[in-house]
Amino acid sequence: MNKVRCKACGRGWTFGKALLSSMKVGGKKECPHCGEEHYSTKRSYQHSGLLAVSAFFVFMFLIETFQMRLTSALFFAVFLLLIVLFVQPLMIHLSDEEVLHTE
Repeated sequence: MNKVRCKACGRGWTFGKALLSSMKVGGKKECPHCGEEHYSTKRSYQHSGLLAVSAFFVFMFLIETFQMRLTSALFFAVFLLLIVLFVQPLMIHLSDEEVLHTE
């Protein structure tokens, strides 16, 4: 299991802090222990995108395969969203530099 660790102090983040941090699309992620600012790596963004696209295709495949009704499809969509939200913090990798604006 990948635990989010601060690059400065080396201490691990709690799952709750990593979950809240993973909901921020861009910007700084502050270490709860030492206050050092970090950014998500390019690899984190790639894994997040792959996870989201995979969840969408699984959703569409199962909706078509089982011909789900709207209420069932919405329930399943919420279920998939929750799974994605709780898997997301496991994919966070931190860097000292912001990768979104570097070219």
